[in-house]
Parts: sequence; structure tokens; C-alpha cells
Amino acid sequence: MAGKEIMVFNVSINAEDRTEMITKDGKVVFIPFDGEVNSELFCGKIRPGAADVQVTNAAGIRHMAAKYIFEGKDYTGAECRLFVENNGYFEPGNQPRPFHACPTFMTDSAALAEYLERPHFRAEGWGRPGGVDIHIIDIEKEEE
Repeated sequence: MAGKEIMVFNVSINAEDRTEMITKDGKVVFIPFDGEVNSELFCGKIRPGAADVQVTNAAGIRHMAAKYIFEGKDYTGAECRLFVENNGYFEPGNQPRPFHACPTFMTDSAALAEYLERPHFRAEGWGRPGGVDIHIIDIEKEEE
């Protein structure tokens, strides 16, 4: 799948902050995180309350849904917020490198809203010590 990378979210995770619950039918893991983004479009930091919730069902399929809000400035210099919801799944025994997900965005930035609030993005997550880098890719643009 081609496309052009438009942003990279640098996410930091403290493993001690994880909350896990195991049942006879599956498992739930809450992973709080923080982080930042510095791109041509937007620069900002993740507000408190961000979490990646991973639910493994009885069939062994693990769904992930990360929700978070950045606070920062858009490319015009205007202060704004950017809400991100990133959804994906892993099949039993499969932890791909990178993992893939589908991000959606909402923003109060007049400059970013028309572009970011459309369904033409994908995400690649690359693990690193202490966190993950989430590469946001516009699937309708070609790399220059």
C-alpha cells in the first residue's frame, strides 16, 4: 500500500501503568500513554487521559482502539486540538511489525479540518524501547 507519510506520533508508554484483566473468555488491557508530534501540518503534545485499549476475544483475536487528544499548533501557527482514534486488530499469534491500523481525526483547526477529517489515512506502528512511533500515511498521496 503506497502513500505519503504526513506525521509521526512519538508515543511513550510506562509499562507499570498498564491495567490488565483476564477472564474465561478473553483479556482486556488498558495502556495509558503520552507523547508528541512534530510535523509540517501540526505540532503538539498528547493531553492526559490517552489510552490504548486492547481486547482479546475468545477466538484469540486482539482488537486495539487508541483514543487521544493532542494540544498544539497547526501549520498556520493557530492553537488547536487534534483528536485521534486509531483502530486495528491482530490475529491469534500474529504481532506484525509494523502493526497496521486505521486512524480517524477530528480537529478544531479551520486549516486542518477539511484535510484530516476524511477517511484516507492508514497508520503503521513501529515499536521502540519505551514506546511506539505511529506513522500516519495519506493513502491518496504519493511519496515525493
